[in-house]
Amino acid sequence: MRKIDINVDSGESFGRYKLGDDERVLKYATSANIATGFHAGDPNVIWNTVKIAKKYGVRVGAHPGFQDIRGFGRRRIIMDPDELKADLIYQLGAIEGFLRVEGIKLQHVKLHGALYTMAEVDENYASAVIEAVEAYNPELIVITEKDTILYNRCKSKGIKVASEVFVDLNYNEQGKIIIERVKQAWDPNLVLKRALTAVVEGKIDNIKGQYIEVKADTLCIHGDAPNAADIIKTLREGLEKNGIIVTNLWELLGGEKK
Repeated sequence: MRKIDINVDSGESFGRYKLGDDERVLKYATSANIATGFHAGDPNVIWNTVKIAKKYGVRVGAHPGFQDIRGFGRRRIIMDPDELKADLIYQLGAIEGFLRVEGIKLQHVKLHGALYTMAEVDENYASAVIEAVEAYNPELIVITEKDTILYNRCKSKGIKVASEVFVDLNYNEQGKIIIERVKQAWDPNLVLKRALTAVVEGKIDNIKGQYIEVKADTLCIHGDAPNAADIIKTLREGLEKNGIIVTNLWELLGGEKK
């Protein structure tokens, strides 16, 4: 019986600026990546998003990024690995404070934006991420793409790692995701079709219509798409209609039910 997690980038509003509709989207997710204040999110947003996740029984992960609110964490920043390690621990602590108040546990870490892509290919950044997780809580699951430096280093270090597939983004000919400057609306049925192909056949199409190999432990949906609520509803219901169990990462990777 195939199983899959659906993760959503969430809590990315800031002050009076609203991005996405976490209330409508998270009810269909199983894991929430909540921004931790560096690229988006503020204390009220973080806490409110944690409450929404708790309401729908969604497991919570930290979504740390570069300290780049103006650039939404999508600008590449060169920094000392020890500084990056400290920044990550700081962000993990920020979200866990609210989780502790709400009586729930932190499940995973998924990097945001430029930090996500840089840690996949840079040995120093990957090491900083792993060292931060080991120091803070080695039971946390790291979400990244398969066969990246970060993925392989997590495996070799005994860190739980989940392989992610992006079903609402295009892939280029080299198998890398193409980040949309402003998130576009996607056809929910197309997203479902791509998801089924990824989960069942282990592949996804690129911009040339060719297929690349992927490993799907978790499917990412971006909560800031104009029709994100329709996309994730169609995705969740369609996966389940096709006999795929939608569950959170902790249960999928063999952790205790909590």
